[in-house]
This record gives sequence, structure tokens and C-alpha cells, in this order.
Amino acid sequence: MPSYLVNSDRFHPTPWCRPEIRSSFVLFLAVCLFILPATAVAASESVRVVVEGISGKELANVEAALTVPFTLIQDGKVDRLWLERFERQAPGKAREALEAFGYYRPTIAVSLDTPEEGVYRLRVRVDPGEPVRLTRVRVQVQGPGASTTVLMKAVSDFPLHTGDVLRQDIYERSKGELQSKAVGLGYLDAQFSVHTIRLNEAEAKAEIDLVLETGQQYRFGEAHFLGAPRYPREYLQTFLDFKPGDPFSTEKILQTQLNLATAERFQSVVIQPDKVGAKDYAIPINVDLTPSPQKVVRVGAGFTTDYGPGFSVRYEDLNVFDSAQKLESELNLSQRLQGLALRYVFPGSNDFRSFTSTRVAAQREDTVSYTTKSVSADIERTRGFGRDRLGSIYLQLLKEDSTAGGDTTNTLLLVPGIRFSQRSYENLIRPTKGFHYKFEARGTTQSFGSDVGFAQLLGYGDVLLPLAGRFSLKIRGQAAATSMNGNILDVPVSFRFFTGGDNSVRGYAYQSLGPNNAQGEVVGGKHLLVGSIELERALGTNWGAAVFYDTGNAFDDFDSLNLAQSAGVGVRYYTPVGPIRLDIARQVGVSDAEYRFHFTIGMQF
Repeated sequence: MPSYLVNSDRFHPTPWCRPEIRSSFVLFLAVCLFILPATAVAASESVRVVVEGISGKELANVEAALTVPFTLIQDGKVDRLWLERFERQAPGKAREALEAFGYYRPTIAVSLDTPEEGVYRLRVRVDPGEPVRLTRVRVQVQGPGASTTVLMKAVSDFPLHTGDVLRQDIYERSKGELQSKAVGLGYLDAQFSVHTIRLNEAEAKAEIDLVLETGQQYRFGEAHFLGAPRYPREYLQTFLDFKPGDPFSTEKILQTQLNLATAERFQSVVIQPDKVGAKDYAIPINVDLTPSPQKVVRVGAGFTTDYGPGFSVRYEDLNVFDSAQKLESELNLSQRLQGLALRYVFPGSNDFRSFTSTRVAAQREDTVSYTTKSVSADIERTRGFGRDRLGSIYLQLLKEDSTAGGDTTNTLLLVPGIRFSQRSYENLIRPTKGFHYKFEARGTTQSFGSDVGFAQLLGYGDVLLPLAGRFSLKIRGQAAATSMNGNILDVPVSFRFFTGGDNSVRGYAYQSLGPNNAQGEVVGGKHLLVGSIELERALGTNWGAAVFYDTGNAFDDFDSLNLAQSAGVGVRYYTPVGPIRLDIARQVGVSDAEYRFHFTIGMQF
């Protein structure tokens, strides 16, 4: 039985759709183009190729193989000699295109006619015949990596089996994936010692014989940092996703690249494994860094419906005393919120996600429901738990003067707390799937020297699900609860709960929902419950349109819970610095329902 390796170049990509003459106006344009120098459009309109007898991917591949050459038309006229040559070549081209799908003995008939003046039609009639089927498939991995779980699974999951149609495109893709997985596990010398398709066209049968030799597994050697001499080596090592002696992994190289690139301390990051310099299969890793400017000033301006127009100035020193410690200060001025903060960050010694920070801040906020003035100081220890999870413990000292519903509080609190969060989206600019959640527990007591005692639990979560037709569904929920013996009005406003606004219940003003006092003024509640569902349809590359439903409220007990509701539509425009969102929401379930616009800039997850 004759055998040979089939050529993968016979698989052609699907072409762009061909224009057709459908009206007298289009015909006029075609005539105009015909008298111009030859172009791709002119070629496809002067010589038509019609393929009959097949459909689907097979049809698309044959049409791609029979794309009309540019040189077939010269000076607006079809070159008859070239056309006759193209006609003779058409059966062979179609046959090769069908071989990628297992059809090796098709019957192909070609005819040429002129249905209109100046238009030549090449009709290709195809009877693909019976496809070649596999009578034997042998896929093996040999060498030191043969027992690796990932490679064993790749062999068992090989998509071609005995009885299947021989699909050369699937064979080539799966063959490449198998080798890539071996290389990704550190078997950098992995090669196929056998890669053969034995084909018997007469009997429409074929056999696959594929053997991958893994070779020895390489390990990580020492990492050498270049280009960032002012950063301590101990700090740079915290970004590495590997240790010397670990099995070499391209995934760990990419993760290390991502760790450094997202640190906002380096303008460029280039990681090069030095295989040539490997000793005893240990590969040195060269990490070439270009640091960002050490001292940075950022000025910003924007607008949101919640806070009105705003202006900010941020100063950062990314490497104080060449220690990798960071100093941050920020001034925010908007119509309803003004604040000044100073933060100092001490990086962790083992993981770049871990750090200790101290912060002092002063803030004033003025909403439709309350006014607050506060100064605070806190210290927080944050630790990374894997790639996406962060946990922290903190202690905050707060002095706050606040007014809500005509009642004023003047409170000093010492509040310890813990936080845990996880964020995972496949794309930060325009995500289509992912999730985010965060939990917090905090509280204080008069034993700490606070003026009032309470305990609170807070939770937030959202999930983004991709749907068919470029739709996506976002579900968001938020809840909080307070336990205390006294009156919630003794608690500072910043520890009470309100809702309403761009990112909670749209259709209502920012923080305008919550329990009321005897005069009907919103004073904030002990508990919070908010939910939202939003369906978005992607439009083009950067635009989206959405419909949504929001509900929720703050309350003191479930007997008094009155869920506010709203529904609306919105548009989104996605930019590298975050989405611009415009929503119009209408209150639901109330008399004299109002409409309200909401405008936000930046990520709102």
C-alpha cells in the first residue's frame, strides 16, 4: 500500500465574499471599473467562478483555491490565454483543496461560458465522492516525559480516531498542540520521530502514525535582572513565578512577564530564557527591565452623575530611598466630594502582592442625604493568596463630624477589620466574562475608646457571562448588616448604609435611598440589600447597548424593607482607560415615576 505525508499547505483560508452585480447602478460602476487599470475588484467582477455540488467548509476552501489571479486582466480586458490556463488548472486546485477534508478521489468537471458581454463564468461541478477514512491511529509519547499527566491526556484526547474521516487540518493542528504542550512543560527538545499519514487512495483508507520524543526536561536556572539597578534584587525576585530548580514552563515565564508589566514601575519588560547558556538542563533567565520615571505627577479631570465635575492631582515616588517603598499623595476635588490623602507602602519580602501600608486622609462629602467631614489614619497589612485573591487586616482611627436629617454626630472611632477579595476578568478593557467579589468584617466597641460600639458584615459580588450573538449578562449583588445595641443614629454617617446612584439603584440620586426620620428625611440604615441584572449587546469594536433592571434599599429591619426599583437602557463606549457609560433609568413601582440620566467614566466593576 503506497504511503506518503499529505501536504498541509492545501488547506486554504476562507476568502472574503465576492461582489455580484445586482442592479443597474452597480452594473454602471462595474463598467467604470472595467476601463480602469486592473484591480482585485475588477478581476472578481469580470471573471466569475461558480462552484457546484459541495457546501460548507469544503465549498469555502475550494472557492479560496480558485480565487481569480490579479494578472488575468490586463488593461481592463481578460487575457484569454491566461484564462484558458486558469481553466486547465482549476480541477487540480479544487482537488487539492478537497484533500484537506479527506476527499482524494473527487470527480470535477469544468466549463467556461459568457452569460453576459465582458463577463466570463467558470463553472466547476464537483462530486466529492467517498471520503478517506482512518483504519488505524497510533499516537504515542516517548522519553522522560511520557508519563506526564498533561501529555498522557493530550494523547487520549487526540481528536482523530479509527473510522473518522481523514481531516488533515485537524491532524496538523492537534500535532502542533501536542508538541507545544511538551515544550510548555519544559521539554524544549521535543520532536516527532515519526509523523506519517499512510494513504491508500484506491481503497479510501489511511493510517496515522505519530510518535513524539520528549527529550530531557529543562529546569529554571538563576534569574538575572538587567536595567533596573536602583531596585533591590530581593524586591524584583518577588515578581518571579518560579524558583531555580522548578521545571521550566512557558506559562510561568508569561506570568512573570505579566506580574512585572502590571506593577506600574517598569516601562518595558523583556524576559529571555538563555537555552544556549544552560548547564545540566538548567536555563538562566535574563529579565531586561526599563524602569518608569521614579517620580510621577498625574493630573485628571472628569464627570460623573454621582459627584459632578471633578479634578484630581496624584503624586507618586515609586522607589523611595532606592528601597522599592512607595509614597503616594492625592488631591480630589469634585462638586460633592473633596479629599486629600497620603499613603506610604512597604513591599512584602516574598510576594509582590503582599505589602504593608499606612495612610492619613481628610475628606468632605456633601450629598442630598448627608454631609460629612472626617480625618482618618489607618494601617493595613495585605497578603496575596494566589494570582487573583487578596486578603488584609487593618486598623483605622476616625474622627468624623456628620449631619443627616438635621441630626449631627461628632464621633471618634477605633475600628479594626478584615477584607478578602478576588477579581478575574479575561480582558480589562472590554471584558466579556469574569467575576469579582469582596467581603469585609469590621467593628468597634467602647472598650477600644470609641464613642459607640457596633459590628458589621459587608459583601459585594458580580459575574459577567458571555451569551450567543455578542450578548453578555452581568448580575450584581450587594448586602450589608449591622449588629448593635444602641441607635443607628449614634453611628457616624460613613458607617450607615444608603443606596441610589450610578453604581447601585439607577433612577435615583446618589445615596438618596434609605430609612427616613419623622420629617421624611433620609438618615441611613443598619442593613443594605441591592441587586441588578444587565444585558448588553456589543456593537462593532468599541460600542455596546444595554438594558437593565436595578432594585434595592437600605433598611433597619426586614419589616420596614421597601425595595426601590428601576429599569432603563444605556450605551457604552470602551476605551483603553475604561468605558464611558450613559444610562437613562425610570423608577418602577411608584407614582409620579421620574427619569434620570447616569453618566460614568472608568471601570465600574
